[in-house]
Amino acid sequence: MIYQTDDQPIVACSTGLSENTAIGVIRLSGFTDLVGSIGPFFKKDLSKLEIRKATFVNLYDIDGNFLDEVVITYFKGPNSYNGENILEIAAHGNTLNLKRIMNAFINSGNFRLAKNGEFTYRALKNKKLSLAQVEGLDALLNASSSLMLDEGLKLLNGSLYQKYTDLYDKFLKLKAAVEINIDFAEDVGEEQSQKLLDEAVSDISTHISSLHRSASVNAKSLMSPDIVLCGEPNAGKSSLFNLFLDESRSIVSDIAGTTRDYISEYISLGNETFKLVDTAGLRNTTDVIEEEGIKRSRNLIDNAFYKILLVNINEVEKYQYHDIKETLFDALIFTHFDEFEGELNLDTLKSNLPKAIKYYSADTSKGEGRLVEISGPIGPKTTSGSIEPKELEEFNLGPMGANQKNGPIEPAHITDLITQDILSKYTKLRNSDPISIERHRIVINDIYSKFSEFSSNIRHLDDIAIISSEVSILEKKTAELIGIISPDDTLTHIFTNFCIGK
Repeated sequence: MIYQTDDQPIVACSTGLSENTAIGVIRLSGFTDLVGSIGPFFKKDLSKLEIRKATFVNLYDIDGNFLDEVVITYFKGPNSYNGENILEIAAHGNTLNLKRIMNAFINSGNFRLAKNGEFTYRALKNKKLSLAQVEGLDALLNASSSLMLDEGLKLLNGSLYQKYTDLYDKFLKLKAAVEINIDFAEDVGEEQSQKLLDEAVSDISTHISSLHRSASVNAKSLMSPDIVLCGEPNAGKSSLFNLFLDESRSIVSDIAGTTRDYISEYISLGNETFKLVDTAGLRNTTDVIEEEGIKRSRNLIDNAFYKILLVNINEVEKYQYHDIKETLFDALIFTHFDEFEGELNLDTLKSNLPKAIKYYSADTSKGEGRLVEISGPIGPKTTSGSIEPKELEEFNLGPMGANQKNGPIEPAHITDLITQDILSKYTKLRNSDPISIERHRIVINDIYSKFSEFSSNIRHLDDIAIISSEVSILEKKTAELIGIISPDDTLTHIFTNFCIGK
């Protein structure tokens, strides 16, 4: 088990002790005698304390020294978060004050400091929460994206948890239909009993297929969505990075290899938070430190949510892009048009480049720097909307232009088009209801695989006992998904992420 624990009452600060706040909440749990073990701290008879009602009182230590004016709320077990008696104390949120109050209870000998996640562990042990709900709470508390936040809520008591319990109920109905075929076929009638079995199989098939689609979405990158900028040295990565941040966070230089390791910052696009990453320029090098940075860059590219490749229009044939040739980029941006002469066709360029979903270049035909999506030749104007290089002489974006390194004429226009595409991709994937918790994805895919095999074989099996055995296996897998059956190593992984006050 994760805890070789006892039943001793525990205490912790549920609101954290990292910084001062207006109010801090201290939680006591597991005590059996509200009057005897708690009452002396308030110099008050708590026998008539109303359940779930806030009460203003003075708090004292065991020696009778005044500590604080607080508000207490009593939750009587088993109708509480973890099934035990719980007292929550809302005190002034100075961390020194909160620590002093907790030490007062610990020094009394009646309470000990809670371990990480122990309040929730006791809720699981007392069957107030299932394992899936605990995982939802873990996702909610430790979410690094709104996707994880929403999934945590859906698992805790929302729609996703309901889908899991509905699946379990459907397997119980399937099991009942199989039992009818074994024991009561003559009473019910062979035709009716077979109909019940067919309906149960069809019902589960629809439900598990829906969950399987959600579990098959590549949700890993959505959990902590990275926007990765990559390309050869001096392609303009650091300049674009600074544009997104609207500050000179990444060093812009004409010297190749300036960015030797990746640099990252969190940015807000729309209502979502993304991690923007400026990677080391991709090239062959004998510099050990730079080579390590390039290796990290390749790994970041592989796992990124949104991949942007910046390409110097003058060095397409020079740089071969061997290591990323098979990578599909979301956007490819051509740079250095100020040095470009002649005409190149996009189809010709593509043969020397990794594939991208969209291709962009710079345009200043309206007097402002911006990106435009391209599909035709890059050179003299045509009706297809291509660009004439001489119009780009005023476009200066660090290495994207010759003279300045402070950004384009209108930075917002440079990033607007990319931002729209990033948010569009994120919204589309979110709307597919992805399931991101790895344990759930594995179990759902296992259930789907076993059920697909079961449903295809059921017509060819004459032995109903074998069918019953296979249904029982599927039922247990579904119980594992919900958390009725819970492996100890899963518990260990989850509860180490919890703060001690939860």
